[in-house]
Amino acid sequence: MAVTRRAFLLLALAACSSEKHAPVAPPPQTIRVAVIGGMLETGFWQELTTRYEAASGNKIELVASGPKPVVIDAFRKGGIDLITLHASDAIVNLVVDGLAADPQPWAQNDLVIVGPSDDPAKIRGLDALTAVKTLVAAKAPILIHASLGADGVMHDLEHAAGLMLPAETTQVFSGENQHQILARAAELHAYTMVGRIPMLLGKLKQPGIEILVRGDGRMRRPYLVAVAKRDDPRVAAARDLAAFLRKPQTQAWIATYKKGTYDDAPLFFPVVVGP
Repeated sequence: MAVTRRAFLLLALAACSSEKHAPVAPPPQTIRVAVIGGMLETGFWQELTTRYEAASGNKIELVASGPKPVVIDAFRKGGIDLITLHASDAIVNLVVDGLAADPQPWAQNDLVIVGPSDDPAKIRGLDALTAVKTLVAAKAPILIHASLGADGVMHDLEHAAGLMLPAETTQVFSGENQHQILARAAELHAYTMVGRIPMLLGKLKQPGIEILVRGDGRMRRPYLVAVAKRDDPRVAAARDLAAFLRKPQTQAWIATYKKGTYDDAPLFFPVVVGP
């Protein structure tokens, strides 16, 4: 009987000790975010928000959205815990200036080559590298947008092709408005590179200009996610959200998001996430 009573006491003490040292879950947080506008226009970010809130118990508050300058300026003013936009000097400079930390890729979108409907250079359906070589050989007019990431993508294609775009047939467009670059391309009967998503959604259109080259991974652009460089419960939750965006389950969902709705590809593309 004494042994039984002693065993019972030991079990009771062990149970009490286990309860005493059990980890306490942090209270739910509201994560304030700044998100590039294209993710809102497609419903992509809204669905990600729903998925994360259901999985974590935290809430996400959208504080700023729109073009890159809008979300960057909002983050610089403070009070925002997480930001996501295309990889660029602007988001890297947030880290350099001590405002953000740990930028990581988590999704991609892609560009397409558009041009005259009659396609005089005959690039329709080619891969991006062959298309650039063909445009140069045909001495076709090429219009490059300097602020949409298209210049960087085109530079990479030039390097891979081992050529340079001829100055006499290439123009650089420095305006911010994508509609203007399509209008200019139509005026010049030229080829240019723009985002695939606004073309598919019909937000970007110009009579006589259509998609000619698409679906080439070399025309993809990564999105980065970064968190504020602070140490508080909201930023801890923001780190959890950033990790969620890179989880295999989330990446698998990205790979299927609206696939087949507009064409045979998802609207966004996953990234390769290491172990």
